[in-house]
Amino acid sequence: MATKAHAVFGDLLRHARRNAGLTQEALAERAGLSTRAVSDLERGINRTPRRDTLEMLAEALGLPPAERAQWERARKQLAVRTTAGTVPDTAPSQLNLPTPVTTFIGRQQDIRAAAKLLCRSDGRMLTLTGPGGVGKTRLSLMVAREVATHFPDGVWFVNLAPLNDPGLVLPTVAKTLNI
Repeated sequence: MATKAHAVFGDLLRHARRNAGLTQEALAERAGLSTRAVSDLERGINRTPRRDTLEMLAEALGLPPAERAQWERARKQLAVRTTAGTVPDTAPSQLNLPTPVTTFIGRQQDIRAAAKLLCRSDGRMLTLTGPGGVGKTRLSLMVAREVATHFPDGVWFVNLAPLNDPGLVLPTVAKTLNI
């Protein structure tokens, strides 16, 4: 019987949340996530649950090690399915970027310009601004892939979108960077 990994993970999350007697809102508050992040995971809209998000949810639910392992297997199964056929530009330990699930069309000039700015010796930070939904994150991920070989310590993506508590920003960054 074939199952979709995101459906399996969403079902695991929903089951654990209900067993704990929590609403999505209550779980989100306990885990330091947004209610939307929990809802999107349960419904499979967020198709690639990040390890740190998974750990925050597991901790908030007080999951035993065996159940956490089951969640991690579901997450890894999804990661394998979504990355099938793609080859990272650098070693996996140096490239911590979510794999896009759709083709990126256009904006090659923007990618090249941003990459050039990031690779200059006088600065390694670039801020993209604009209204929500215009593709800032997607563009930044494409730029990160473009410049990955220029940074021997790697390129790292820290997903701050599911956080609703500013106090979790630094711990999330530290955890992602393993520091």
